[in-house]
Amino acid sequence: MSKKLILVLVAMIASLGVSAQNLKFEVKGLKDTTIFLANYMGSKLYYADTTESKNGIITFDGSKQPTGLYAVITPGMKYFEFILDNNEKEVHMTTTNSNNFIAEMEVKKSENNKIFYDYIFFMTKYKQEGQKISEEYEKADEKRKEEIKEEMKKMGDVIREEQTRIWNENKDKFVGKMVWLSSDMKLPEAPKDENGVIQDSNYVYNYYIAHYWDGIDFKDPSLVRSPVYHNKLDKYFSDKGLVQVPDSIIKYARIMIDQMDWKDEDNKVFQYTVHHITSKYEKSKIMGMDKVFVYMGQNFYCDPNNYAYWMTEENTDKLCERVDKLGGTIIGNPAPMVILTDSTEKKWINSHKIDAKYTVLYFWDPDCGHCKKTTPKLQTLYEKKFKDRDVEIYAIGKATGEDFEKWKKFIRDNNLTFINVGLTQSIYNIAMENPAELLKYTTIQSLNYTDTWDIYSTPRIFVMDENKILRFKGLAIWQLEEIIDNLTGHKDDPKIFTEENSGTPDHDDDTH
Repeated sequence: MSKKLILVLVAMIASLGVSAQNLKFEVKGLKDTTIFLANYMGSKLYYADTTESKNGIITFDGSKQPTGLYAVITPGMKYFEFILDNNEKEVHMTTTNSNNFIAEMEVKKSENNKIFYDYIFFMTKYKQEGQKISEEYEKADEKRKEEIKEEMKKMGDVIREEQTRIWNENKDKFVGKMVWLSSDMKLPEAPKDENGVIQDSNYVYNYYIAHYWDGIDFKDPSLVRSPVYHNKLDKYFSDKGLVQVPDSIIKYARIMIDQMDWKDEDNKVFQYTVHHITSKYEKSKIMGMDKVFVYMGQNFYCDPNNYAYWMTEENTDKLCERVDKLGGTIIGNPAPMVILTDSTEKKWINSHKIDAKYTVLYFWDPDCGHCKKTTPKLQTLYEKKFKDRDVEIYAIGKATGEDFEKWKKFIRDNNLTFINVGLTQSIYNIAMENPAELLKYTTIQSLNYTDTWDIYSTPRIFVMDENKILRFKGLAIWQLEEIIDNLTGHKDDPKIFTEENSGTPDHDDDTH
């Protein structure tokens, strides 16, 4: 046999050992039944394979699966987890307790799983100890509480030391990466001067953010095949991690994503991270966080920056349509101009020509139940607080068709003295037949104000400053009062409306 052929055969044999082939589990007392194999993608389990157990023995072909954390699921949704690392040829595990798999789990073959289960037993022990002293803390006197705090600190140090040891000794194994992802860093104390005064109040936070992802390879697709990456990512983008300011979140999201393989469709880290951040801030209830969603859409989903290869064209179009709508009303950006007529249909009023320190833009519908309650309250605030503080209200009412007379009647009946404009039926008809005729008075964006301002429900309240920069949006009436009081130097003034007595949300549930 030639030397060259021998080298080829050696290479072939070696290659067989880098992909897990045999997955064998023995569960004492398990009846013959259907068993499922599930794999993690982030925090969720997904079906991966099926087999039949025979005399308590379960086998799967691991060569079909990528490296990651898996679960063997038995009847009754009872399951145990194991690591499949393609650098190992075989996984063999046994348990003699079919009611509590983990308690008596023994790993026969697989270095990853020996380390993994030793770590599980280690963490279980400290979790139980932590639970005991936490319960004791609730009943302890002040002296004992200080002692317990020190005990818990030492316990945290022991856990971090063990996590660091596993990582340092197993950086090339999936178990090492997973344990490292789940660990919390030890934070340094902020530097102090000779008098013990902290010199930099942001030192610990800046250190935390700078080192949060130390040791993490964002190009490794196995990161997302366990819940720990999801948990670490979710914490980072919560108030336990980053300061919840849109520009700060965007900055650090971009730093993370730039370390990933954008165009490698086999690397799910980019996909998972971009989807997680986008979804989180699309759903956020915190005012102004839609700026993050818009940024993610414009930079990763929407032409010319469509890198979201996992999205269907239909879903991409829907997301980008939402991005376009929200993009016009981002807090900190210029507010869209509105030019509409008052109830005479002769006087055109431009929201950007209003000479006021602050302008409240109020979108409402005379047939909307919540509007009928909120609008008079807005008039009360205008009379008793806003008008004398150089705060104007520019109210845009639904005034087409039969709503025109209802709109005018509501204004009269409730003596609404702030600015009232609307898109009336006659203006609407002209816009449909010959919009150019109106452009000497108004703009297309004004005539399409529901799209321009993303008015999918009413009432909706926005605030812009004297430079016509949008400062607040999506406010309830009590929030509006509180904000205007703060902005105009009346923070401690008694409140006319509170969350308890307002009685209505900031917008109706019905789309208008």
